[in-house]
Amino acid sequence: MDWSGCPLVVSRPGYLSGAPALREDPRFPAAAVIENMDLGESAQDVVEAYALTTPARDIQAIYDYAKRQRVAGLV
Repeated sequence: MDWSGCPLVVSRPGYLSGAPALREDPRFPAAAVIENMDLGESAQDVVEAYALTTPARDIQAIYDYAKRQRVAGLV
């Protein structure tokens, strides 16, 4: 997935080998957020299950971004 249009997801050398991760939780991969979305987990469930500092509204925004990418066929 192209995360370049989502400011809540960044890639940083030294964290997860540069894989896309949450801006506020750099050790949590963006792919894990999408896996939880696909499993039907709510954004709040993800925050609580992984003790994230990223707010649930931001996780929801990442869900929404990923859904738009899929609808546009960019995945």
